[in-house]
Amino acid sequence: MTDSPIRLSPSGPIIGKSTAPGAGARLRLVDASSPMGGSQVIPTVPDAISPDGFGTQNPLVLTLDAPKENLHYRASLSLDVLNTSTNIGGEVVLYLDVSLDGGANYTCRAKNAHVINSTITAAEARQMQVWLPLTVGSSLGISDATPPPSIKLRARVNQVVGTSALSVNSLATSDGAEPVTALNGTIHMELEECL
Repeated sequence: MTDSPIRLSPSGPIIGKSTAPGAGARLRLVDASSPMGGSQVIPTVPDAISPDGFGTQNPLVLTLDAPKENLHYRASLSLDVLNTSTNIGGEVVLYLDVSLDGGANYTCRAKNAHVINSTITAAEARQMQVWLPLTVGSSLGISDATPPPSIKLRARVNQVVGTSALSVNSLATSDGAEPVTALNGTIHMELEECL
């Protein structure tokens, strides 16, 4: 590896030099960005996110082969949510689940809740996110003595407060206009392997 300068910013002064990548440096990344097929009502019980809506029949799953116990892993999910209710707010919980047995069993490794308000005259929309912070492989159950073939990530979601007015926002419209085309997606997931 070359003797690379370290800077506080891309155009800032050199503050040191690096001869090797540091802890947390990304080795591999797999991600998916997908618009869900139509605005789907968020389920009231946790359910897997899929490009078609929800359900374990066709979940959106990210896979990295041959994970190692001494490497680190992190993951994230972003989901666009819409509340069209004019009087009832909502609360949505996002989950990140990891599988080491080819997807037969998943363990929840991260979750958080988001509140989305109602408005009197129009819909409220916002992006919601959940992160699995940098975690060493052995803490996820990875063992080099009996190595799993892969690490898989899926996401689940449910609403704990709200109505059928609470949905994944995949129309991408403003004031009833035509849907915006060529979107990056209403669902974005990432799974990284790092030093």
